[in-house]
Amino acid sequence: MAIFESLSGVFSCMLMILLGYYLTQIKWFNKEVGQLFSKFAMTVTIPLYMIVSMMKSYKKEDLLQLGVAVIVPLCSMLTLWLIGVVVSKLFKVPEYRRGAFRAMFFVSNSAFIGFPVNIALFGDKALPIAVMYYLVQSLLFWTIGAYGLSLDGPKFARLEGGENADVTVPKVLSLKTIKNIMSPPLIGAVVAISLILLSIKLPTFATSTMTYLGSMTTPLAMLFIGIAIYIANLRSVRITWDMGILIGARFLIAPAVTVLACYLFEVPSFMRNVLIIESSMPVMTQVSIAARAYKADANYVAVMTALTTVLALFTIPAYFILLTFGIL
Repeated sequence: MAIFESLSGVFSCMLMILLGYYLTQIKWFNKEVGQLFSKFAMTVTIPLYMIVSMMKSYKKEDLLQLGVAVIVPLCSMLTLWLIGVVVSKLFKVPEYRRGAFRAMFFVSNSAFIGFPVNIALFGDKALPIAVMYYLVQSLLFWTIGAYGLSLDGPKFARLEGGENADVTVPKVLSLKTIKNIMSPPLIGAVVAISLILLSIKLPTFATSTMTYLGSMTTPLAMLFIGIAIYIANLRSVRITWDMGILIGARFLIAPAVTVLACYLFEVPSFMRNVLIIESSMPVMTQVSIAARAYKADANYVAVMTALTTVLALFTIPAYFILLTFGIL
């Protein structure tokens, strides 16, 4: 009975995912609805949820102790990126896909799926730790990750017959990079941290409004996963060896590197659990958006995003069980 009680958050997420799948099957939902859910969650509900939950769960002293939640993701993601570079060369990943391969190797869907999952599994206390993970990931993805994707663009264009071969290679650090890094969830985190540090309390009507809207985050994310699983039509997907490596990277190598980093920096057990779950999320949806923007192989990224999202249905409960019962 204790096992089922500890897994209640997982079961709740699964039921919402199944509902999203079923409502898509009977044509209530479609791809456009899924995109709307994703956009609404990332730009409205997640930022608002961050503000109210962080102000409720954290004080000044708590925030000052979150430094290690930045160091661990930074070290683990840089390590993963370097492993991805080596693996992409060692296994001769096609040059026009190497930037995409390396980006998917080290970044996870830590915000749109990671935030709601961590909240469902560990409660509101998990959110600031997950935010620190996302902060580091955004910084690295929109610099070294996006730069790699931009190098894929001209190579993929030549492969496709020379179209769009004039894709501009961006600077690693630019105003556009800063704009991409400062996403709505990060802005929400900055607002929340500022309010906490300045000891500013919001009026009740503002807090209530944010709470109502923010509480939609987890249902929207889980319904989105259900929609994505139905639309993916994975029966028609042919798994290639490099896709197999990326699946291993997302669900085995990334958590393993995070576990090692947590051990080296002596991270508290609760923070360790949150960081491991964040690192084991599927491929980040923004990789597909960036791939399209840089004229890289966006279909390759989209397939990997859908495939890993489906597999996360099994890996998330597995990791939660391993962490809950002290096996990992």
